[in-house]
Amino acid sequence: MPKPLPVNEPQPEAAPSRRVGRPRAEGTKVRILAAANAILEEEGIAGFTVEAVAARAGAGRATIYRWWPTRGALAMAGFLAETAPKITYPAAGTARATITKQLKRVAEVYSGKAGRVLAALIAEGQRDPGTITAFVDGYARPRRDEGRAILQAGIDRGELCADLDLEVALDALYGPIYYRLLVPLNPLDAAAAERIADQVFEGMLAPR
Repeated sequence: MPKPLPVNEPQPEAAPSRRVGRPRAEGTKVRILAAANAILEEEGIAGFTVEAVAARAGAGRATIYRWWPTRGALAMAGFLAETAPKITYPAAGTARATITKQLKRVAEVYSGKAGRVLAALIAEGQRDPGTITAFVDGYARPRRDEGRAILQAGIDRGELCADLDLEVALDALYGPIYYRLLVPLNPLDAAAAERIADQVFEGMLAPR
């Protein structure tokens, strides 16, 4: 009588390997940026150190320097992680309404502690180019690209003059905000931002 063939019992499937490197790294970054912003708000840039951020975030200095090469770059990154999401462009219909609403958000945020921190960081950037580079690359350039696209859409829809110089228009809209932030001769608030937007847009509207 032939011997029965052996029956292979089904083996449990191997659990898929979990790649924890990236989520863990992202979690560390979030903690570092939150710690950086908290120390900035509490101590200002004068009391801001990489060692203090590392201690609060539970991270090593080598880890921090791998992502942010200078103290100023770390400080600016922490500030932007907290502040940039608060001053995004809303979906408000026309180019004028969208930019006016965002300008008012910027003025409201910069009129408080965030504005004082940013003014100090801009001053720090005069001696540490990495601080300004972090601001330009992490916020100013991408946000300006968004603003340019919003104005261009307004031109395409016939809201704004066809020959509008987009770069000059953006300077005219946002320059006064930063001037009032750094040279506090006049208040920086939502009402001022709305007046600035009204004045500038009156010169940009397409003829009717």
